[in-house]
Amino acid sequence: MHSPLDPKHEERRLAFLHGLGLFDSLPQAAFDEVAALAQQVCQAPIALIGFVDSHHQWFRAQRGLEIDSLARHQSFCAHAIQAPDGVFEVADAHLDPRFADTPLVAGPPSVRFYAGAPIVVDGDIALGAISVMDVQPRRLSAEQADTLRRLASLVGHLIAQAHAKAQSSRQANEELLAMVTAGLDMLAFIDCDQTYRHVNQTFLDYNGCRREDVIQKTVAEHIGAEPYETMVRHHLERALSGQRVLYDRKAFFKGRGLRHIEVAMLPMRDSTGAICGIVMRAHDIEDLKQKEERLGLVVRQMEQKTLEQQRFIQIISHDLREPINSINNFSQLLDELYRPLLPDDGQRYLDFVRSGVLRMRDLLDDLLHYVHLDNHQPKSMPVDLNGLMAAVIADLDSAIKRRNAIVEVGPMPTVQADPTLMRLALQNLVANALKFVAEGVQPRVCVSASFTDGEHAIHVQDNGIGIAPEHHQAIFGVFTRLHSRRQFDGSGLGLSICRRIVDLHQGRLLLTSNPGQGSRFSIHLPEPAFARRSIE
Repeated sequence: MHSPLDPKHEERRLAFLHGLGLFDSLPQAAFDEVAALAQQVCQAPIALIGFVDSHHQWFRAQRGLEIDSLARHQSFCAHAIQAPDGVFEVADAHLDPRFADTPLVAGPPSVRFYAGAPIVVDGDIALGAISVMDVQPRRLSAEQADTLRRLASLVGHLIAQAHAKAQSSRQANEELLAMVTAGLDMLAFIDCDQTYRHVNQTFLDYNGCRREDVIQKTVAEHIGAEPYETMVRHHLERALSGQRVLYDRKAFFKGRGLRHIEVAMLPMRDSTGAICGIVMRAHDIEDLKQKEERLGLVVRQMEQKTLEQQRFIQIISHDLREPINSINNFSQLLDELYRPLLPDDGQRYLDFVRSGVLRMRDLLDDLLHYVHLDNHQPKSMPVDLNGLMAAVIADLDSAIKRRNAIVEVGPMPTVQADPTLMRLALQNLVANALKFVAEGVQPRVCVSASFTDGEHAIHVQDNGIGIAPEHHQAIFGVFTRLHSRRQFDGSGLGLSICRRIVDLHQGRLLLTSNPGQGSRFSIHLPEPAFARRSIE
């Protein structure tokens, strides 16, 4: 850590600072408001107003970070006050040896970016700074830096006024708000008589009026008796009683039309703690509301379309299954009873019918499995994969014997999963491993497990034909096939079902493969997440 040098006039600076009594009181509403404006203008998650004495930095306002003080040699602000005329920026504190080992950088919240504008009084005495921080490396735009500097100048002006006692606390608060005119929100200072004392240019633009049309008028006079009674009075009275008020409503503005706005009313207090008025800030959220409505409509349409598609598929599946079963049953009888009586061409045609019926039946089964996954909430329970793999091998026993395959299963862990879905996923992966093997090659499948970085991984390795890297993503698509049915049968839904099941478990399905070198599919399950969910 590189300790900052003392600024010029350090003795005079400390005397001025301690003479203000800033360290004996809580942050004033004015400082909180300026910190909020700095946070909004600079689009930063953290905004602070702090003052530096001989040993510490003391924070008078905090936004996004709860902190009261920091050792001077560990603070950004102690560096910022070295240059009273500019804005001190650190684009990436992790790379800056002055700050890399400080608490805010090395520990939570892991600050990366810092910008601070010195709070200056008497021309060159920097008491502290208005600071903004981010957890991502970045820089301020020229407009943001200028606004931050202006806000710091504003706070310095307020402090100088308090020190000189040239004006009352009410005038100081109004001066603070009167100078903040760069924001896009509507701003107004309303006194305890509910009279406008200050409004910014945005307020005037929205209302389509001049400053003299508003200043010295009451809120009821400005917006009308009926809107005041039904929409504003209750909130205004709560704010003047000392409560922070936040609400949204629709309002008609002469300069903008009907708009949806979010209104904040913040009480302001004088040096005795008495409320001297409120700051009203109105933020236009009309565009956001319209986007929310459009998004909601799209979501509802998609949900309706999905339900219709599911119903359609279920109806088609039900209506098709009966004739398919009939064809399958009668073709089986025909095969068993009359095959010897059929000529060679007839037997070949019968085989075409039998294989086509079986493909259609498997396709319908896979299609229903895939559709049902969209509405399935996976269970979370301990699943012994040793027992589950034994069941998978039993399910595939006829295919294993028919292909004279070798299937090896290593020690399996117990994981948090949905047993039915996990069985279906592993069965599909092993079935594919048995299927996609070059002609004349004995299928060999190895199922193993590992545990790395808090994840259980189940691997299904085969000696099959392999998959080219450019197809590694495409094969997980619905009805995606890389080979014709004459080469390898299947519905084209198996891997899509596997991917969907793994996604429902908040896991990952990864593929390692090259042509002629076999394939390895790996299911990664985040064990800690499932453990927490099971406890809950």
